Amino acid sequence: MASWARMTLIVVSAMCWASLISAQVIFVDPIEKDSSGPTPTFLWTGKDAKAVLIMIPGGDGHLGLTPERTDLGGFYGNTLKRLSDPSLTSGSLDVVVFDSPDQLAAGDVYPTSRTTPDHLSRIESVVRYYKDKFNKPVWLMGHSNGGVSVTEFWKYIHGTAKEDLIAGIVISSSRIGITFPDNTNIPVLFMHHLKDNCPKADASASENAYESLKSTDKSKVAFVWIKGGEADGGRICYSGYHMYYGAGEEAANAIDGFITN
Repeated sequence: MASWARMTLIVVSAMCWASLISAQVIFVDPIEKDSSGPTPTFLWTGKDAKAVLIMIPGGDGHLGLTPERTDLGGFYGNTLKRLSDPSLTSGSLDVVVFDSPDQLAAGDVYPTSRTTPDHLSRIESVVRYYKDKFNKPVWLMGHSNGGVSVTEFWKYIHGTAKEDLIAGIVISSSRIGITFPDNTNIPVLFMHHLKDNCPKADASASENAYESLKSTDKSKVAFVWIKGGEADGGRICYSGYHMYYGAGEEAANAIDGFITN
């Protein structure tokens, strides 16, 4: 194929992808009147999505989203954006990235910043907003420290009428120390890179959490190893295998397969 023809094909493919997905920043008002302000979120809307995936980032949880932002790169673009694109996955998900307005301290042992009433209330506000906006099942995903946010939120709503707010959970490269309450009964996917060497996200701890939950959860529970990608030379807890560098397609397919099957 001539080079100009290949370039035309690439451009057309990119245009087709762009026509299927819209992206925008949305500020979600809190449900608690004493909250310190709205929560920024980034939304990729697919053409024929059947569910919503809300992702809580790791690190300090603060992306600094501004209204003019039109896309996200790195882990978000390479892994999550694919889930709204029917040419790359089933395209069955609208994807939301949650942005904490304030930095959430990681802590030496456990990120207790992610257990506070304000943080959990913000998650609830975002979940309720998108559940009402799209009238679709909502899945909650946490990556690294975000895994703590998700499990703490589940504890926060477990055993109450609020359980119906979410349809399932994805725990990705999770921070050590996550636990689920007894009598949890919700689909949960655990996902971890086989070569992840971030010391605060030890893979064996994720396996132990999986095994513990699997023994009691009557719903669908699975563990998926991500094996591709590479170390990119950056900080081990902020890049490389921990962030599925070069393995975004594999990670997206694992999430897509669990939620849609």
